[in-house]
Amino acid sequence: MAKKNNTSEHLPSKADVMKFIMLYDFLESAYVEMKDFSKKNPDAALNERKVKSLNRILKDIKDILEYEPTASYMDVLDEEMLPSNSDVVLAMSQYRSALDIFRKKYRQYKSYDHYWHTSDGEILAKDLEGVERRNWN
Repeated sequence: MAKKNNTSEHLPSKADVMKFIMLYDFLESAYVEMKDFSKKNPDAALNERKVKSLNRILKDIKDILEYEPTASYMDVLDEEMLPSNSDVVLAMSQYRSALDIFRKKYRQYKSYDHYWHTSDGEILAKDLEGVERRNWN
């Protein structure tokens, strides 16, 4: 697969933002679970099923962030040498940071509302998100 050119003028599509919102929630819930596992047993290896499940989320996030500078710093989990709980938490925290950077770049406040700046034009955030996200303000 040919790598796409990285350009600062590339805006996400409405579909990208909708997928971002879904994946953000998936990643957050998985991150909370992995942090709990890591606290109990940081060096325990994940099973193959969990790694594959997490990688589906991580790969989709990488696809959305492919034009962003953070993309080159995000690796998916190794499915052959199963990572430890603490390794997974570290990787997922990098993805969380990258998603937050993306959100802050393309979701902005103006005229008393939040808007997503997309290739489809400015879209009212609550129209895509369904409800106001308190922690995103």
